[in-house]
Amino acid sequence: MRGFIIGLSVTVSLLVPVYFVAAGLGSKFGLWPWQFGLGTMVAQWGLWVCVAAAGLAVIALGFALFAPGTGGRVGPVVLTLVALLIPALAVGRLAGFRTTVGELPPIHDTQTDWTAPIAFSDALMALRGPDANPVLADPTVPEAAAGRWPLAAGKRVAAIQEERYADIRPILVQAPVDVAIAAVELALDQAGGTLLLTPPAPAPGGEAREASFTSFWFGFTDDVHVRVLPQGEGARIDIRSVSRVGLSDIGANAVRVKTLARNIQQQLRAAGEEPELAPPAAPAAQ
Repeated sequence: MRGFIIGLSVTVSLLVPVYFVAAGLGSKFGLWPWQFGLGTMVAQWGLWVCVAAAGLAVIALGFALFAPGTGGRVGPVVLTLVALLIPALAVGRLAGFRTTVGELPPIHDTQTDWTAPIAFSDALMALRGPDANPVLADPTVPEAAAGRWPLAAGKRVAAIQEERYADIRPILVQAPVDVAIAAVELALDQAGGTLLLTPPAPAPGGEAREASFTSFWFGFTDDVHVRVLPQGEGARIDIRSVSRVGLSDIGANAVRVKTLARNIQQQLRAAGEEPELAPPAAPAAQ
């Protein structure tokens, strides 16, 4: 009996990470919608899965310590402690995830300059599909966010980004547009993007590129538009990244814009140019 309970406990605990992997990959490969994989399997059921595995491990630990059996007690006790550690670590990850979601603003749209918003091409909007998040010139956080983020509901995304990500700004470089767009293409590839489209020129003398990024877990897809415009004797580079689904992106699009900006600057420096970030814009109106 002791060996059976301990073995069952270890097996159940080893299945805990398998459960969470299945939640993410099942969503990615279309076995169920992401709302079920993330919202139900992880956010709602995940804690109870861990509690059940931990409870069974505690029972197994009692058997390992006090129930009669052969083969000594050190090995069974170590096994049950490992079985207890696995769900405990999973609970820690869940707690950290929930804390991160609560601390980060409920936005899924980030760009370098909200005073001159980037518009996605019609072709990219068609790829996003009719049910995707809209790509607006001046979006606001929906009132539905008031339950978890009462201070953010109804607020302009531009104002939230200014408060949270003031270091996201356009890139200026004393190089022609063709040099800048070559750096953009390399940076998109370096960041793991799939180059989708070369949209129409955003302005005379300008160029743009559009790409998508799909996450390993849950298969979330974000779309990126990078716009390069002539400015004086050089060029100005702006970036916008928008999630296709969801309310909060847990900071993913802000990280992507920063990563792309850093990669673009690295590529420009490798080409002998000296890019810099544009000065901070005037505060966004509330």
